[in-house]
Amino acid sequence: MISTFEFECFIAAAETLNFTSAAQQVHITQPAFSRNIATLEDELGFLLFQRSKKVGLRITPAGLALYNGLKDLGSQYQQLLERIRRINRGEEGKLVLSVLNGVDLCQTAAYIQAFRQKYPQIEIILKSCSYEDLLSSVNSGASDACFALESTVRGYPDLLTEPAGTAESRLAVPARLHCNPDQLYHLSDFQEETFLLSEDAPAINEMFVSECRRAGFEPRTDMAPDFETKMLWVELGIGVAAHGTKHLMAHSSLVTFIRVEELQDLENSFVWHRENYNPAIALFYSILD
Repeated sequence: MISTFEFECFIAAAETLNFTSAAQQVHITQPAFSRNIATLEDELGFLLFQRSKKVGLRITPAGLALYNGLKDLGSQYQQLLERIRRINRGEEGKLVLSVLNGVDLCQTAAYIQAFRQKYPQIEIILKSCSYEDLLSSVNSGASDACFALESTVRGYPDLLTEPAGTAESRLAVPARLHCNPDQLYHLSDFQEETFLLSEDAPAINEMFVSECRRAGFEPRTDMAPDFETKMLWVELGIGVAAHGTKHLMAHSSLVTFIRVEELQDLENSFVWHRENYNPAIALFYSILD
């Protein structure tokens, strides 16, 4: 295998056209230098220099092409290093961040604004996702990162997380029930209602039904096709559903978000794939503190 030192010897020889001077540049003896050049020529399969007592050392056409190519590579390598350093300093780059459909950005927006203020040259692209696609987009590489409940990440062993605050768990109920948002309720207070679940959130469905059973009743449920449709059904008065307060439906006059003793606040996390080496990911989660 050709070593980088052999190429270094070749460049020195091509620039000096004198093995003795070139050997001094790379700090080895002239015989050792000559052996390096001979080894390189053997490995390449062609002569790099013509040696003549009459005219001295001359570079061959193949050697000249190699020299010019290596100089171009050296320049490209330096440009690459400088670009990597700029990315590492946050002077350029891109971060694709998935957000859940219908969620009021609130705290997420505060994180993004703080990041943009600190790293204005890094472009943030927001990608709106269904609940089902939120984590899978990060797992597949379609997105660099997202915000999700820590409990939902456990089914993705290759995803890493950084704490990003808490999600206030509430029960979203139709306004027709005339609930007081300042009052503390129990799940059993709503056992005559239909509890809405969604096909794209099996983990949350299981937790919610388990809480109802611990409260002493078997909930009557209806399955919405997705998380967002579930919330629309609440607004239409079809049933009640567990959800965080950071949802655009919190601004609807047809829905009330109430506190229920059995629904505990959940940990929210910034999520990315362990094999995604986009430097902007680390820069982003560094501002979460």
